[in-house]
Amino acid sequence: MSIRAAQSSALSALQTSQAGISVSSENIANASVEGYTAKSISLASSVTTGSATGVTVTSVGSTVDSYLLKSISEAASESGYAAVFSDPLGMVATQFGDVGDDGAISTLITDLETAIAALAVSSDSQSAKSTTLSEANAIAEELNNLSQSVQDQRASADQSIEDTIDQINDLLNEIQSYNNQLSGTDGTTLSTSELQDARTQAVNELSAHVDISYYTDSSNTTQIYIGGTLVVGSQAQELSYNAVGTVTADTTFADVTVNGQSVMDSISGGTLGGLIELRDETLPDIQEELDNLATTLMDSINAVTNLGTAYPAPSELVSSVETDLTDAFSGTGTVRLAAIDKDGKAVEVVEIDLSTITSVQDLVDAINGSTYLTASIGSDGTLKIATSDDDYGVSIINMDASVGTDEQGFSDYFGLNDMFTGTDAGNISVNSAWLADTSKLPVGTGSDQALLAVGDSVISSGSSDIAGSLAALFDENISFDAAGDLGSTKTTLSDYAAEILSDVAQQASSAETEASVASSAYAELVESFSNQYGVNTDEEALTLSNLESAYEAAAAILEITQSLMDTLLEAVR
Repeated sequence: MSIRAAQSSALSALQTSQAGISVSSENIANASVEGYTAKSISLASSVTTGSATGVTVTSVGSTVDSYLLKSISEAASESGYAAVFSDPLGMVATQFGDVGDDGAISTLITDLETAIAALAVSSDSQSAKSTTLSEANAIAEELNNLSQSVQDQRASADQSIEDTIDQINDLLNEIQSYNNQLSGTDGTTLSTSELQDARTQAVNELSAHVDISYYTDSSNTTQIYIGGTLVVGSQAQELSYNAVGTVTADTTFADVTVNGQSVMDSISGGTLGGLIELRDETLPDIQEELDNLATTLMDSINAVTNLGTAYPAPSELVSSVETDLTDAFSGTGTVRLAAIDKDGKAVEVVEIDLSTITSVQDLVDAINGSTYLTASIGSDGTLKIATSDDDYGVSIINMDASVGTDEQGFSDYFGLNDMFTGTDAGNISVNSAWLADTSKLPVGTGSDQALLAVGDSVISSGSSDIAGSLAALFDENISFDAAGDLGSTKTTLSDYAAEILSDVAQQASSAETEASVASSAYAELVESFSNQYGVNTDEEALTLSNLESAYEAAAAILEITQSLMDTLLEAVR
């Protein structure tokens, strides 16, 4: 080998050693950067006219397993999805409490049962009536509070959807920026390889927020899809959504869109997919269970109280159901309406054959044809049946009346003696007139004596058959429709409430477990990736030492060859 060839080889060795030192130093400096992969240089021998003339750096970078990267992306999506449910369901479960807790809804129902049992024994006790209505009110307020807690979590999830979409859009633009810098490159330089690491890390972060599919094309541009919608390609296509603010069980949410087109059907996995499921399915299922309890409780108890008459009877009864004079009416059997004095004796008895009534107007006319009873529809759509003399009260005796497709009693059909009013767990409440005057709580029934005449007793202070029926109701297995996670069943009111508590507790526990498992699976993949492709500082330090030695050796060769060249030149001179 000539001196010039030796110099050339030594110089190339010096340059490659210097490049390797630079790469190893960069590796050590970025060892703690998440997603950074250890870089290395690839070398090739330089050959000139058939002779080796040194070595050259052909590329700088790292080669990673694309399948492992896809697995990490999928695990990130699964972990992000699972992590959504744990805290909200845990907070809801805490609000609901455990079976047996003093303030739990199942316990409150049992407390009402106890109060009504005491009322059945002392039906004329105003204290017992007050306690009964107080316990009923506690149930209504607890159902209101539980419903509100569910809706609060839905509102929180809705706001988190907006926040998550903002983060998704930031990542889409970040990835697009990397694409713009990397487009057309071949990944053979250190800076290019570092940009690819950063893009890969951004893709994983995006996957944690929403399930995506992606690939990198021949121009080194990563294309990203949400479902079938391209969101990163030649440019970033941002998602759009605005949270609604206040949320109720009836709230309708807008769709998540891209360029005005809904992508709701394409969203799955990740934080966003989990939040949408939490808001639109998981929490509404719990609300449905609460509503099922509330409506069944209302319907069951109201069906009994509407068969009763308070003592002394109130001078007017107002329906909880809205109606109109033009509404059709369909009923069979006979209903008895009586105007009674303060001693519970009849001053007028009106019996209406419901088969002759075809509209609410017919019913109102039939009642208004009496001497002491009047009927009217208020501006709010409520039916009011009252006495024309404030010294008298109104008693409704159902007899064999059956109204509507559900075959309800007459009073029950209009809700003239409802203990509970409302439509669901969110707005259930106790009859405000009864809370203001507990004597209006009906504990007995009016007389269904066949030939009831003026002066006959309609109801007495000792009547307690309604209170007894209410007490027995709590021991009955009542039919509940399927709702949420609970199938249709026949059970007691308190036991169904306990089933709801158990279901919510189970969901919270399962969510916590699933979040932990998904997080661990993701962490294990990330650790595996780091162990395989991350920076080992000990190895890098050893490599750096070896490269420094190689650098010194190459420098020494250059020095020797330069000395030889100088000696030859002196000899020539």
